[in-house]
Amino acid sequence: MTKPVPATHNAYTAHINPAGASPILTMDQVWAALEQKVQHAEWFVAGALKSTDVLSVETDDQGHRVTTREVVFVEDNRRIREVCTEYPKLKVEFKQPCGGLVCNIVSQGPGGPEDLCMTYTFQYLHPGASDEEIKELTEKRAKMSKMAVEGTIEAIRKMVQDGRIK
Repeated sequence: MTKPVPATHNAYTAHINPAGASPILTMDQVWAALEQKVQHAEWFVAGALKSTDVLSVETDDQGHRVTTREVVFVEDNRRIREVCTEYPKLKVEFKQPCGGLVCNIVSQGPGGPEDLCMTYTFQYLHPGASDEEIKELTEKRAKMSKMAVEGTIEAIRKMVQDGRIK
């Protein structure tokens, strides 16, 4: 039996409309923003991503929009190709050829239509990494997960405030 490739797995969830948040975001607004995030990732994670180049947009056999894109990282100008599949008003999956998988999930809580949550899940493969390296990477990615979710919610709220999203 072969040994599995070392990997990190993280998830983080935040309320989209916590007490005192203004404006209150709707599911339609959040979904419109996630569609924009596929096309313009740097609008949502500007500190990490420099640009997004859309290479193709297709529709799969279930009617989901599938976008192939390359994102460029600020830190080292590294380019990562991702295949992004949109599942309307549920999630966007970002699959990387190296085995990475990121999901941006929107869900409704028990408090009604304004009780929305955003969850990001992250899976990254780290061939050859030691157990100690995986532990360090997991801790680092846990912090990044929190920043990514909260930063995206903040970006969506600003886009609604300035009229880019109705």
